[in-house]
Amino acid sequence: MSAAVPNLVFLLDTPNVWRGRALAGTPARVLALAEHSHQAGAAVTVVLCDRGAEYGTEQDWPFDVALVHPSDFYAPATLARVLGTDAADFLVLCEAEALVAMGRELAGLLDARLVYDMHDDDAAVAASVGEPQETVQTHERTQRTALRTADNVIVSTRNEQAMAATAGIPAPRTALLPNGADPYQRRCWGPEVDAATLVFVGNLYYQPNARAVDAIAATIWPTLRAGGLDVRMRIVGRGPALLARGGQGIEFTGRVDTISHALKGTTIALAPLTAGSGAKMKVLDYLAAGLPVLGTREAVTGLPTEHPGVIVEDDLYMWPARIAALLRDPAALDQIGRAGRRCIEQELPWQRIGAGLVRHCRWWLATFRPGAKPAVDNHCAGVPRWLTEHADQDALGAPETTEPGQPRWLRQTTVVPDGR
Repeated sequence: MSAAVPNLVFLLDTPNVWRGRALAGTPARVLALAEHSHQAGAAVTVVLCDRGAEYGTEQDWPFDVALVHPSDFYAPATLARVLGTDAADFLVLCEAEALVAMGRELAGLLDARLVYDMHDDDAAVAASVGEPQETVQTHERTQRTALRTADNVIVSTRNEQAMAATAGIPAPRTALLPNGADPYQRRCWGPEVDAATLVFVGNLYYQPNARAVDAIAATIWPTLRAGGLDVRMRIVGRGPALLARGGQGIEFTGRVDTISHALKGTTIALAPLTAGSGAKMKVLDYLAAGLPVLGTREAVTGLPTEHPGVIVEDDLYMWPARIAALLRDPAALDQIGRAGRRCIEQELPWQRIGAGLVRHCRWWLATFRPGAKPAVDNHCAGVPRWLTEHADQDALGAPETTEPGQPRWLRQTTVVPDGR
């Protein structure tokens, strides 16, 4: 492919998409990088693993999308036939386990450079939720292997950038591309003071988000209610029935068509995160909506140092008092919300981040040739953390429109020649 038009193939296995939109952080990042690098001039194809979601039609996708059966998604030879053997300059994977298991083989079949989008630190997530040390160490080993296997690395925070450097990845082969938000797609509602409505957004099958909801229900909300504060709580996102039960002023919306409209009519956005890793898409969505945010230090990971738009408080027992004080100060709510929106517009728009990815890809194509990589023991890759988490909670759908060897193109502008 021409360096003037780099060709990117993204692989994404998730049940958390709906008609071209992401319902969780990882797919939100992947689809945003795909969309905005496409807008910046790259040719883009996303390969989705069929998990039985509502994938929509061609009109829902701004780039080429192939939907494949799970048995094909992890089969390099089959994927190469779906895509065509000269389909990519760059093959981008965001899961260390998938990259180690089949990334190098598939990149070779496509004659592509292998890119690890290290958007999260699964070892840190596992440690933060108290998983066994053996599990944490397994994630650490897999992440190190993925870093050393890839030709190039994308990171979203300084922490991941340091991890890449520690693993011996030369700085010129690493691109820091933070998470962002699209100020044109995310309407700036601002805080609706009279609504007195708090909001939390998250995929509740993800343990750090589930813990945050537990903290709201068990620590923050009862104190607010006991203090006689007339306030409502809205929790947005898919989740297990046992967790997502409403009552006592807490509304669980489940899946929504758009995050932007789910934030309309709210006053303060909450991010009481005590576990996790990486930059938080929910916080960026809050800021784009012009909402003042109350969060922990974990919640502001990946934001500019001054985290405009976010008030940081790690002691969750102090949150009711913080919330009550903010609700009594409409001017402060408006000022904080405007600062967050400015941060998105000036520092973290996806348009700039997508253009940065294209710029790095062009430079990598012009500067580096794919080097020989050591053999990878792909039998020890393990299973992605999210996949185990969703399977344990019966949150994975079954393929409905694909069969092994029978992919479905949701949108296709490049025809793959027969026999490839």
